[in-house]
Amino acid sequence: MPAESGSRYGVGNVRVSLHVKESFQRQGIMRLLGARISKYEPGHVEISAPNRPRLSQQDGYVHAGVMATLADSAGGYAALSLLPRGSRVLAVEFKLNFTRPAVGKIVRATGRVRKLGRTIAVCELEVELQHEDRWLSCAWGSQTVYCIRGSSSKVA
Repeated sequence: MPAESGSRYGVGNVRVSLHVKESFQRQGIMRLLGARISKYEPGHVEISAPNRPRLSQQDGYVHAGVMATLADSAGGYAALSLLPRGSRVLAVEFKLNFTRPAVGKIVRATGRVRKLGRTIAVCELEVELQHEDRWLSCAWGSQTVYCIRGSSSKVA
């Protein structure tokens, strides 16, 4: 449970902890993608974005870089949701395996914390696309996140 469990604020139609909301709102790339937090639980975050032509690659599928960006942020925010206010997270590494061409109306990336240590969190990632009335898995992977607890200063 986040440190300030009594303080939750909306991002999209979902209630999230204040420090996750503030961090998410500072990410210019999320605004560029039209992304929002669509599900929030401590240790589990989903980020969704509408699929638009400007997010596609040359064959019309959602670009792998867009899916990777959403997955990276979903994992990072899943980890941040378990840390006290003032904490920060940075990706150490992540790997994404693409399993099918990404076709659909909405791109949804899910991050789940599998292990939270003192300085490192390991997350499971998945990217799905809404195609007609169902969600199709297009990519899955893992992420290691460096956790800087309770520090509001930038990392040099």
